[in-house]
Amino acid sequence: MNEDDPQGQPPLLVLGEIRAILECFAPQGPELTLPEIRRATGLPSSTCRRLVEDLAREGFLDRTGDAYRIGLALVRMAAPGLYELDPVRRIQPFLDELRDSTGETACLYVRDGLYCSVVGLAETRHVVRRAVALGTVDPLHEGSAGRVFLAHDEDAWRDVLEQGPGPVTGHTVPDVEQLAEQRAAVRRRGHAVSFEEGDVGSVSVSAPVFGVHGRLVAVLGIVAPVQRLTPADVPGTAALVVASAAGASRAIGCPPALLLGEPTGAESEAAEAARNRVGKKDAGTAHDTRQPGEQICAMGDAPSGATWGRVSHALFRAGRLHRVHAGTLLRRVGLYPGQEILLMLLWDEDHRAQADLIRALALDASTVTKMLQRLEQAGFITRSPSPTDRRASVVSLTDAGQALRDQVADLWHELEQDATTLLSEEETTAVTGILGKIEEGLQQRLPGDRDTDGPPARAEGSPRVG
Repeated sequence: MNEDDPQGQPPLLVLGEIRAILECFAPQGPELTLPEIRRATGLPSSTCRRLVEDLAREGFLDRTGDAYRIGLALVRMAAPGLYELDPVRRIQPFLDELRDSTGETACLYVRDGLYCSVVGLAETRHVVRRAVALGTVDPLHEGSAGRVFLAHDEDAWRDVLEQGPGPVTGHTVPDVEQLAEQRAAVRRRGHAVSFEEGDVGSVSVSAPVFGVHGRLVAVLGIVAPVQRLTPADVPGTAALVVASAAGASRAIGCPPALLLGEPTGAESEAAEAARNRVGKKDAGTAHDTRQPGEQICAMGDAPSGATWGRVSHALFRAGRLHRVHAGTLLRRVGLYPGQEILLMLLWDEDHRAQADLIRALALDASTVTKMLQRLEQAGFITRSPSPTDRRASVVSLTDAGQALRDQVADLWHELEQDATTLLSEEETTAVTGILGKIEEGLQQRLPGDRDTDGPPARAEGSPRVG
């Protein structure tokens, strides 16, 4: 018999059962009977009845007749957690991650009447960029963000119909019937794309962010110059945008079950399109009779300066395509590129210190911390204080994280096949060796820590700035 629990159940097990009971209640079903709670939780009848009665006795559940609902005592306890709750602040890490995965400016929009405004921003590190600032305002009838609002916000759609859309550039869709068709397509695909609407020379891709009730609360997307994001690049980029928007939705309380109700065909469609795009580009290069340097500069709109570093430009383009394709594949199991590498380290050795993971990944601490936060929110890892050093954290896999191992292995095998589909065994071996030499040569040129994502290491004796 456990002294902490007179019924003999371990305290943590009881907490899990209580949580299961409380999570049965939702805005769509605020009142439930005892049999409904029992069916929803799968708990034994006696256990379910005892815990429900205990929760009602403490005021965590209120009872009216045969129905129960969340009690005022629990609502009162939860109130302090709502003070200063800033959805933009909670979504900002997803903007940063989307900027890093696509290389383009990531934005968060909210609706204000017939317009949408930028309230969150993670700017691209490219010198050439589409100018966006906090507070930037665009009409709803132009651009991908506005199109997402029209697709998922009935009030916004009604307001635009009453006023009537008007053209902003030659590419803006001014016709209501065309807007209605595109509205249906956005709901079906789960994202919107626009080329040169409202801003000549720019392209944007956006997806919806849903709140606790499963209603649209914001739109998340990226903007880029058309020279850098071509129509062929859109499917892979859209998959990354949709994944970030789904993560942002979960971060502000949207139940996963409501997210599953959103169109999911877009994910498989985007993944297949990304595979086809990579295959077509590789196949086109394989049968090209031009010299290698000419082929590299012919891929997309390469700048003339790319001829100054043909290997560097080839690595840049191949690396970007590889990351986009990896992101599309990893989306199937709820991961972003890079997160699977961290999980691989834990599969080799579980319960590792966070500092050890930072060293093993050769990334800056803030990047790894954000990665761990995402994995923890997704339920794949846990973090706990070290038993020997309370200032340090130990990272451990959950059952869900362990279960990903075989799935990630299959995805990596698929990624490897796609990346080497035009290479022979000898060429694959040769490429691996050449890339190893490039990595070794670059490491020898990097002073101090080999931090691949952070700023360049400061040489000893060099002056500090600021």
